[in-house]
Amino acid sequence: MKAGYLAGALSLLAGCGYIGPVLPPALEIPARITDLSVGQYGNSIRADFTLPALTTEGQPLKDIRAVEVRVGTLTNPFVLEAWIGTTKGYPVPQTTPGPVDFTGVPAADWIGKEVGIVVRATGPKGKSSNWSNLKNLTISQPLETPADLTVDNALEGVRIAWHGPAGRHYRLFRAAGEDKPELLDETDQPEYIDKQIDYSSRYVYYVQAMDGELKQSDMAISKPFAPVDVFAPAVPAGLTAEQGANSIDLSWERNTEPRFRGYNVYRSVDGAPFVKIATLITAPTFSDRPIEPGKRYRYTVSAVGVNDRESAQSSPFEITAQ
Repeated sequence: MKAGYLAGALSLLAGCGYIGPVLPPALEIPARITDLSVGQYGNSIRADFTLPALTTEGQPLKDIRAVEVRVGTLTNPFVLEAWIGTTKGYPVPQTTPGPVDFTGVPAADWIGKEVGIVVRATGPKGKSSNWSNLKNLTISQPLETPADLTVDNALEGVRIAWHGPAGRHYRLFRAAGEDKPELLDETDQPEYIDKQIDYSSRYVYYVQAMDGELKQSDMAISKPFAPVDVFAPAVPAGLTAEQGANSIDLSWERNTEPRFRGYNVYRSVDGAPFVKIATLITAPTFSDRPIEPGKRYRYTVSAVGVNDRESAQSSPFEITAQ
């Protein structure tokens, strides 16, 4: 009986292969968050960090049960574990690995105080990571959100304007179509001309007041705006004329606008109404021929844009043919 049992056991072991030592179950503790950064964003304290995709054992993190940001006034001497007991916790709704932008801490809870901020994640088995890197932040009254934000067509592009305290610095963002907002520029003035536009696109503009990198206002957000090219080129300047061989030769200052398409030339003879004699020429010169001696010629020039808008006519230049 014993011999048969032993033989069966050996046969079973042979079929299953080598059996090593039994490993303890994985603890599935999330790796420590190490990239916490903070700032005051309008009426909120903002915490940016990355939730880990791995456990402390280097294995994929299957689930994050909870994420918590803790905020508290700093103590001296500072002992992390003792300090944690004095802090206030704020749950973070995102529990998937990746970047987190959390604005769920009311600044009103901490105005006038220097606070410390940490964050940690809890894994599927209720085991929490170590606390993240500690960040300090002094909380003050929120910056005013830029007011009365307007967006209009302008000769050079789109004009964005708003109201805000004198001496304030501003950061502008722009979203084209359904894209996410991207940084457009920074300015110390309460207005800005966006020259890099596409007249076939629709834009949303965001304006934010700043006091250094750690204090920012809430965003002022425009309504979607589709720019329209409604402006004509500049009126041609410097028109002159001189008589040539059976011609009157005109010249004027060249238009260098990117939206320029061409010039129209107009002529009046002996006081008659002006008549267009050249259409959409590209060079700032024109020779009118043939001419008749003794007649009084008057000329004006206009500029035409790529949108077919025509400028006003230039100041006339008069010459009597010899």
